[in-house]
Amino acid sequence: MVVLIVFVMLGQARGQEIIKIGLLDDVQESVIGAEDGLRVLEDNGESISLTEKDVYQFEKKGDNIGFADNQLTSESLIIYPQDFNSLISVNGLEYKGYIEILNRPQGLTVINYVDFKNYLSSVVGSEVSSSWPMETLKAQVVVARTYALRNLESHLSRGYNLSATVRSQAYKGVGVSNERTQRAVKETEGEVVVYNGNLISAVYHSTAGGQTAAGATVWGSETPYLQSVSSNDTESPHYSWEKVYSREEIENILRSRGISIKNLDRIKLEDKGPSSRPRSISVYDLDGSRYSINSNQFRSWLDLRSTRFAIKRDNSLRFKIPLNRFSFDLNNLGKSRSFNLTDKDGAYRFVGNGWGHGVGMSQWGAYQMAKEGYSYDQILAHYYQGTEIGTR
Repeated sequence: MVVLIVFVMLGQARGQEIIKIGLLDDVQESVIGAEDGLRVLEDNGESISLTEKDVYQFEKKGDNIGFADNQLTSESLIIYPQDFNSLISVNGLEYKGYIEILNRPQGLTVINYVDFKNYLSSVVGSEVSSSWPMETLKAQVVVARTYALRNLESHLSRGYNLSATVRSQAYKGVGVSNERTQRAVKETEGEVVVYNGNLISAVYHSTAGGQTAAGATVWGSETPYLQSVSSNDTESPHYSWEKVYSREEIENILRSRGISIKNLDRIKLEDKGPSSRPRSISVYDLDGSRYSINSNQFRSWLDLRSTRFAIKRDNSLRFKIPLNRFSFDLNNLGKSRSFNLTDKDGAYRFVGNGWGHGVGMSQWGAYQMAKEGYSYDQILAHYYQGTEIGTR
């Protein structure tokens, strides 16, 4: 009965759509608070009022959850503000709605129950700047709504619908939600992207680097609406990038990932798609062995911003001992004989464009299209070929 009253007062009985967002997974502790204190409900319906402080630390203590001199054996706790209109904070970030803590063997899982519209407003402000053109914000809302509805069951094994991280969509609470993000949600209410009447896989990324990737190039399966299209995102700070590794550094990274390479000979990009992104990376050993690695996996291992890159060998001399250990007569050096001072290891210079997997909507591309006068539905039609705006 107590739990039911909480749900009613939080608005679920008024027909609001509540979504469960996983804020933290398998943590040993979390700091939760509200301006007027908290009320904690055990899974047996008993409640505890916490009003002495604004914030309290909740800790996993074996099978118990410890907080404010209490140790409860509940499998879950419901935590909400004393004032139902107040915000609740988790590790310093504020959220609307209320919190559930699940006591799992590996640690505590912290979940935010929040109205779907408030969730979307926060996602938009978390994923892009709320100062961007309104048509960009609307495009982001429609994509975020589509993604959320299609993936509502993707994390049910963890006790929630979606993650607050890039495993789903970024969600940073009310601090990034404002009048503009709320307006974008309101003016696109219920709108989703569909293909043949079905919700699409509404993937998106920060920066395409001039050309998006086809879904088949990145994930291997053909998706009609996820094709490679042009993307003018040169204003992005992530449009171009560069990263350098020594041969030894790459060998160590590959070995740590189970690749039994001894002496790296060369790296080759295989089966490039129309955006010049490879499907796989071939790594060759001096003994002739070849190892094939998925390009996204390779990108992750080397912490590269995207798979749209080229590799350049840099064989310039790289001293690994102090220069003062050598004594050169610079006036006579060139008169005696020529020296080939090349580091046999050299370096691998990764020169690339874009940030993210490159499939679907480029957020910076959507920004530029809006600045050029395109509407949000035109932006979506460009990045998701053959799709339409539907309602859910």
